[in-house]
Amino acid sequence: MSKHPQILEFLNLLKDLLQKKNFTKLSLSKVLKAKNDLNNIYIVPVEVKSEQKLSFTYRYKTKDQVKNYSIEEALDLIKELLGESFLQALLIGSEIEYQLLINKKGKAKLITNKTQRQEKSLAHNKEKNYLIKSKGNIYLQKLGVCDANGRVKDKQQDKYRQINRYVELMSHWFEKIDSTKKLQIVDMGSGKGYLTFALYDYLHNQLDLDVYVTGVELRENLVTLCNDIGKECGFKDLQFISKDINDFTSEEIDIIIALHACDTATDLAIYKGIKADAQLIVCAPCCHKQVRKDMDSKSDFRAITKHGIFEERQAEMLTDAIRSLLMEREGYKTKAFEFISNEHTRKNVMLAGRKTKTNKNRAEINDEIEHLKASFKIQRQELEDLLN
Repeated sequence: MSKHPQILEFLNLLKDLLQKKNFTKLSLSKVLKAKNDLNNIYIVPVEVKSEQKLSFTYRYKTKDQVKNYSIEEALDLIKELLGESFLQALLIGSEIEYQLLINKKGKAKLITNKTQRQEKSLAHNKEKNYLIKSKGNIYLQKLGVCDANGRVKDKQQDKYRQINRYVELMSHWFEKIDSTKKLQIVDMGSGKGYLTFALYDYLHNQLDLDVYVTGVELRENLVTLCNDIGKECGFKDLQFISKDINDFTSEEIDIIIALHACDTATDLAIYKGIKADAQLIVCAPCCHKQVRKDMDSKSDFRAITKHGIFEERQAEMLTDAIRSLLMEREGYKTKAFEFISNEHTRKNVMLAGRKTKTNKNRAEINDEIEHLKASFKIQRQELEDLLN
């Protein structure tokens, strides 16, 4: 099968980076046809017995497998994989990035983004190479994270790490998103906008993606502050609006984000994402009060729930497990993971769901949900009620 011209151009760019020794990393994602539950392939340069090779890390659902190939073998393999097994590729050089987006008909789009990357130290330099830089960063300065010289303030070190951890996590999800059109992103409960600004900055200015980001926040003073900062930064496709999450409506939402939305506000945000058929739903739940109030102390697990601290943690786990199951029932592939370290906050679970075309066994999932509810004598769960 003949390759689209931009796929061939991408391969030539890869060859050029390898020849000039400016190649850093290549990732292949968005599976079209892959065997044995293969999700991604990450490719980096290695030296084996004084010979330059490319190391392929095959990421499967349950394991990783590493294979080394000669440059010639690797180039032939990458050419074979692009457009046949994978529809997206991110090529990273020392000073430039290329993103290749392929549709199912084999047509491709090539995006170029200039960067300033520090070369990796062989001495395992411990200095972090953050995606969001503090130097010359207007919004971080205006939000009080760093000073006019770009130095992160001592009391804001945790916040700065959290911002970069968030962007790093989101970058992996965007490798799997169809970005061939303008993406409508809604951040529910955006607060002071730290993470909203950082995500827009990374997607628009570093990945060169066509996005429109809306931050939804009830407090008018924060909305005014964020809009003023956005104008000063020249972020034309970023806006903040003052609305209750319940009152927000949009004809189109591709990605919906709800970080630390209190209690059932998380359920409402997930619900709006599902009803909008969003490609991606990301939330960091907070304050799981609804299920905790509904848990009957006479359940089979009363030995656990009679202790307040255990009851609280069990309610958190149950709520997010049911949310995850409901998202899966509605056609989302879900993943729960640690957002930031426990040393910063215990509210550190992130729940993400990516829309798939796989049909789930709704009856089987409903039985799982009912079993959980019956075991802990839970009468209702907010997201389930909204969907019903």
